[in-house]
Amino acid sequence: MFRRQTERSLLVLVLLSSTWAYAQFEVPNEIFQRTLLIRSGNEQATALKFDQGGRIYLITTRHLGKHLPLNNAVVQVWHDQTWNDLQTVRTIFPASKDVDLAILETGERIAKPYAVVKSEEVLTTGQRVWFMGSFPAVKWPQMPANSPNPLPRMPETAPFVKIGTISAIDPTRPDSFEIHFQGGAWNLLIASGPIVYWSPAHRDYEVLGVIKRDERDALNAPFDSSPAQKVAKSGILEGYSIDVVVDAIKDHPPS
Repeated sequence: MFRRQTERSLLVLVLLSSTWAYAQFEVPNEIFQRTLLIRSGNEQATALKFDQGGRIYLITTRHLGKHLPLNNAVVQVWHDQTWNDLQTVRTIFPASKDVDLAILETGERIAKPYAVVKSEEVLTTGQRVWFMGSFPAVKWPQMPANSPNPLPRMPETAPFVKIGTISAIDPTRPDSFEIHFQGGAWNLLIASGPIVYWSPAHRDYEVLGVIKRDERDALNAPFDSSPAQKVAKSGILEGYSIDVVVDAIKDHPPS
């Protein structure tokens, strides 16, 4: 039994390692370190660490944030193979209830901005982008101390990652756009994960936006998990411009 579990875990390890290694080749490591898995009660979601005015905010889904108090909410962050409590300061929502995002202000401060900053450029169709989000939490099996073949240690963050192109922009909603990508299904757990691109003008990666949670075409995942997962079997996903996040923060300045 242990051998079967170990073999299954090794397979998952190889798949996640391959994804992570490929992603590392394409996108700066910083953006992976800023892509977290968080939970509140039975709800799990991706969260992106975002710097605004030296303060750190966690961008996540309204689906998770709507259950949190507006002040001093506690969420849990998956780190080092366990869930760790994180005390937040405020829970902020964009003015429009149609925007499925929540922004959690934390007590964390940084002395200088992140290297991968928000985009200042005009969005165009055909733009090549990378998007990513968290996998469900996985605990690696404990090998016996005298095992001759111990499992290699996984990187702390190994998010799902895909490459796509901006395929459509709604002229009535310039803060929203569609991305086409190869390889069909995607787990709703990646919603609010970062969308980044290479800026020819600034010759660096920048955060273009975050993934929208969209349950219109979502089905129950074809695997057992707790909590249950949903997947959208479509090669299209939608995103929000990072300006939506910045505007929401500016509308709720720190006291």
